[in-house]
Amino acid sequence: MMVLALPYFLENARDLEIIGLVLGIFFWVQMIRHCLTREQNAMGKFLWLIFMLVLPPLGSLLYFFTRVTKLHG
Repeated sequence: MMVLALPYFLENARDLEIIGLVLGIFFWVQMIRHCLTREQNAMGKFLWLIFMLVLPPLGSLLYFFTRVTKLHG
């Protein structure tokens, strides 16, 4: 008897990796879009974009927690 029944497409660990990768890429693209449209300072925009392009996961998360929360909160 299965206590936790997962849908068929989630039974394989590889599927979870693919879903995580797609969500990560979507988040990264959204943070770049947000930076391009909402940042006021041109030099700050340039530096954040370079940081997000060189280190995508770390740069996107840092941008989200330092800039997006300040701009919207």
